[in-house]
Amino acid sequence: MSKKEEDFIKEFNETRPITSQFLVKDKQIKRTKNNKPYLELVLQDKTGQIIGRMFDRKAYNHYDKIELNKVYNIVGKIQEFPQYSKKYNILIDRILISKKYNEEDFVRKLENQDTHIKYLTESINDIEDPELKLVLKSVFEDKEIFNKFIQAPAAKKHHHNYKGGLLVHTNEVIEICKTIANIYENINKDLLIAGAILHDLGKIETYDYETEMIEIKQEGIMLEHLFIGGCIIKEKMNNLNISDNTRISLIHLILSHHGKVDLGWGSSVDPKTPEAVALHQADDMSAKITKYLEL
Repeated sequence: MSKKEEDFIKEFNETRPITSQFLVKDKQIKRTKNNKPYLELVLQDKTGQIIGRMFDRKAYNHYDKIELNKVYNIVGKIQEFPQYSKKYNILIDRILISKKYNEEDFVRKLENQDTHIKYLTESINDIEDPELKLVLKSVFEDKEIFNKFIQAPAAKKHHHNYKGGLLVHTNEVIEICKTIANIYENINKDLLIAGAILHDLGKIETYDYETEMIEIKQEGIMLEHLFIGGCIIKEKMNNLNISDNTRISLIHLILSHHGKVDLGWGSSVDPKTPEAVALHQADDMSAKITKYLEL
């Protein structure tokens, strides 16, 4: 049993009733302005994700019964957010477990992977600084690293949370950084772009994504992807003839790209260079805009 074409999330373009299957990726109990509990679900099919909300006095009972990464039949109404043009959610009336479904309808995949790989490769080839290009070539000519990089998600649930999401997120950050470098002529463009390419490299060892259920590995929980990525890059540079300035500047970008330490977002050190500040802003922009557009 497969979903009808008009019932895939990317096709939602009007307010209408719906009865269709979705994979539940997240569940929360939230409260209305009147402090009444309601159930909020993140629903997924192969074309994207959407928020589903159920306003029911038995919200907690529904919450306890729903299992993550299970397919459910959702009966309700697609509705447009009144304050946001062309942004939809689902007002849920009923939730029923689905026993028959086509698994391929719910697994998000990167359809244009070759295009994204080409963009990444061209961005590496455009680097003029010989030391930075040497580092990038050393990293991405490592077949094990490359294969993990193009398959990894960028997050468990916050943004680009699907196989291949890391590649998409990285390319978005690269493109934003290229624009920043065109605006600010005195910024070190090659260093900034190299940082954009490598900033989330540690995520290749942060997540377990062999199945549709993305989980954080123990290494990711205990060490975090900034430290993991810094270690991978440092190890690569130890085998190359790289100056101290390039070595320190590049690792600084990795360890500071989540912004100031007191934000609590995981940076080991505050951004201390224009390139580090720019990389943090580009990374944050990609993550937040994508999350907004998808949900």
